[in-house]
Amino acid sequence: MKVLVKIAVFCFVSISILSCGSDTNMIKGKVVNQQDEALDGVLIQVVGTDLYAKSKANGQFLINTKQRGDELLFKKEGYQIKFVKVKASTENDYVIKLLPQ
Repeated sequence: MKVLVKIAVFCFVSISILSCGSDTNMIKGKVVNQQDEALDGVLIQVVGTDLYAKSKANGQFLINTKQRGDELLFKKEGYQIKFVKVKASTENDYVIKLLPQ
């Protein structure tokens, strides 16, 4: 019985790793306000999908677009919504400035 559980766990982990490998596109960056101060709790969503992340206290975010979108939405209460096109290059370190409403 223990062998079957180990095999099942191994298969699950292997499939999970393989399914994520080729279609990932990690986007990282920082969200700031007009004074270049970090904004936390900003919703970052891949437009047209249910993929999302939130910025941390230092404004940093990391989101996997999984090659399903080329545009990100940035939204925080009290600030204007911002859309950003994802670059096709390997340089995916963004600084996003949100403006007050």
